[in-house]
Amino acid sequence: MITDALSALTSWPLLVMALVVFGFAPGVFLRLIVLAFPKDDDRRAELRAELNVVPRFERPFWVAEQVEVALFDGLWPRLVWAATGRVIDRWHLDSGVKFNNLYPQSFYIPSDEEKNALAPGVPVKLMFDMKDGWGERMWVEVVAIKKRKIIGVLRNQPFGIPRLNYGDKIRFNRDHIIDIDWGEETACDPAPGDCALPRES
Repeated sequence: MITDALSALTSWPLLVMALVVFGFAPGVFLRLIVLAFPKDDDRRAELRAELNVVPRFERPFWVAEQVEVALFDGLWPRLVWAATGRVIDRWHLDSGVKFNNLYPQSFYIPSDEEKNALAPGVPVKLMFDMKDGWGERMWVEVVAIKKRKIIGVLRNQPFGIPRLNYGDKIRFNRDHIIDIDWGEETACDPAPGDCALPRES
């Protein structure tokens, strides 16, 4: 009897471990793993459904295999997308004053008097450039003028600049301005590519 009692006591930890490893843990870890995929990705539901048809004693190993799938098919593309426009393929504003100094006979910019007369509601044209040489000249409507920066909203839809969209807030200074619309119709509509300007870097 003593031997039976000792066997029963020592088997409890094994039973609990088996319940955790083969019953509880696979489902919990899979729910965490599928978070690597976007909310609208069908693979979230598919992987949870597949778990139910995997033999119970194979589930821990099957779930472990899904970590690789989640990392490279789910998490990595999301990280790349999050970095695009911030770390990867970042855009910047180019200086109109710099190009005017380089090409004074052909690259015209508004005078300092015109720039200082800016007020909210006035559209100005800026140069948006990327490191690969792609650039787009687009209109930005001034909404506020600070001591050092001017704040505006983009009034064109970029054609080839990621993570930049019509209506986005843009911070710039007067040196970035290459044109001002004082009431006449602007040269571009808020349609993709209307202001696209591929330039050599």
